[in-house]
Amino acid sequence: MSKTYDVVVVGLGVAGAYAAYKLSKSGLKVLAVDIKPYDRLGDKPCGDAIGNHHLESLGLVGLPQEILEGRVRGIDIFSPSENFRFRVLGDGYEVDRIGLVRYLVKRALDFGLEIETETAALGPIIRDGFVRGVVLRRGDRSVEVSAKVVVDASGNARSIARKLPSEWPVAEGLEMVDSNIAYREVRELHREIEEPDILRIYVSKRIAPGGYWWLFPYSSLPRYVNVGLGIQGGRGYPHPKTLLYQYVLSRELFKGSRLVEAGGAIVPTREPLKSLVWHGIAVVGDAAYTVNPVHGGGKGSAMISANCVASAIVEGLEVGRVDAYGLWNANICYMNSYGVKQAVLNVFRLFLQELSDDDIEFGMSRKIIREEDLNTLSLRGDLELSVVDKAMRFLAGLRRPSLLFKLKNVAEYMDRVRTLYDNYPRTPAELSQWSQKVSNLLKEYRARVLKGT
Repeated sequence: MSKTYDVVVVGLGVAGAYAAYKLSKSGLKVLAVDIKPYDRLGDKPCGDAIGNHHLESLGLVGLPQEILEGRVRGIDIFSPSENFRFRVLGDGYEVDRIGLVRYLVKRALDFGLEIETETAALGPIIRDGFVRGVVLRRGDRSVEVSAKVVVDASGNARSIARKLPSEWPVAEGLEMVDSNIAYREVRELHREIEEPDILRIYVSKRIAPGGYWWLFPYSSLPRYVNVGLGIQGGRGYPHPKTLLYQYVLSRELFKGSRLVEAGGAIVPTREPLKSLVWHGIAVVGDAAYTVNPVHGGGKGSAMISANCVASAIVEGLEVGRVDAYGLWNANICYMNSYGVKQAVLNVFRLFLQELSDDDIEFGMSRKIIREEDLNTLSLRGDLELSVVDKAMRFLAGLRRPSLLFKLKNVAEYMDRVRTLYDNYPRTPAELSQWSQKVSNLLKEYRARVLKGT
């Protein structure tokens, strides 16, 4: 491994595999490394669902049938009492994550990708203010590998990004309160579940504080379900596995069920990194905090970030610039494709996490928050309140005016955040000033809206 590469990709989850595929297809000399063995690439506890619109935009229509473990028609969201249910319709799939990664890797290999599995990335090689490669270890042997650009796709480990100079924007760490700690199991039930093409999300601060628990059937695998629970990190809540067994798996539905597999993970739930690129370095997927902050889905947005980064690297190498300026189009692409929506949804996430079960129950029962709101939120990240809507919701919310007032303010701050992200800096020189505006606005939002929620 003493070669010099155009790009080294660290991590072969869905983001890294998609980046490796796109870069290799562009004719670049690419090495991809992962600490897992080949047959476990992409293995990670996950809800496994992905929207069809993501697959279409990424050119992944027509995936082999063995990768698609079930068709999804929509999501049911249940109130804390489970007496009220909102249905958000949208086509998607349950996917075999390992199968999807293997599919992308095999296609990349056809274009000349080189891979090293069971190989750890120890850190970046930095010279003259640029990342110039990585230090790798396989067994007891360490080696330096040179590259024009390094892509960190190592997930929450952030094997490269966390060892970069702290002043580089890609090095920004994750606060635990901006994460969700999740545990999930795949189980075979003793009976088939009704409407297996509908995913279920249950919101309850008592059962899943700061998060939710879920039940995702596999429509093509009778009686199999993905059931899990996530909590907000950094708050001292009980372990999600403890809560899952206490409140969920103790239910009649799961009695006599068979455990197929299990695992846990930390999921970043926040706004995206202020920049996905810097001098000779790019970050994608969970390493770039690209997860949807409200529902925690991340496969689609991870591959979107990988697609944007790959295109920017190809452009940068063509003109011989892999500094922040030469790679900057990755940020423009990601913010336009997903980052703006993600930042707006983060505002709504912060609001939801501070609501009590009583507030959520009241809001859903009186339809102060409505199904159409959730549809619009999931598609565009908007919470639109027309004059008529405001009047109707005011009448519905008279018994709890503080909730209505906060919802109005949340919608206004979501608009303000959208405006900021719609005006994302066109060059790295403007990033610092823009970042300060974002920080100030979120600080103001926490003080004026979330305080006392």
